[in-house]
Amino acid sequence: AMFYGCSDLTTLDVSGFDTSNVTDMGWMFSACGSLTTLDISGFDTANATNMGYMFYGCSDLTTIYVADQFVTTKVTDSLSMFSSCPKLVGGNGTRYDERYIDKTYARIDGGASNPGYFTAKNA
Repeated sequence: AMFYGCSDLTTLDVSGFDTSNVTDMGWMFSACGSLTTLDISGFDTANATNMGYMFYGCSDLTTIYVADQFVTTKVTDSLSMFSSCPKLVGGNGTRYDERYIDKTYARIDGGASNPGYFTAKNA
């Protein structure tokens, strides 16, 4: 819950964080209601197992930038990861769908054939 409730921020760039050894990202950005843009493009999530409620309640969030090293391979808890993020749109136009609030769409948006909530940002 590192940035939980960061309601005064509209943009946040934490792309420089070394997350290669992080396993628990639960509630990390939850309740950041004014946040519209989030850059986590440097996040390496290969060891992450918990992403539950990671973006929960980010009601104004429209864009999340990531790179290829954001993966959910080991994630076992992604409960409500994107719940209550109605303005979220992936880089190729995939819009928030309340049926997909776990890690299912936690990937770079590939359009209709491979929908995701993230926008690609290459270093």
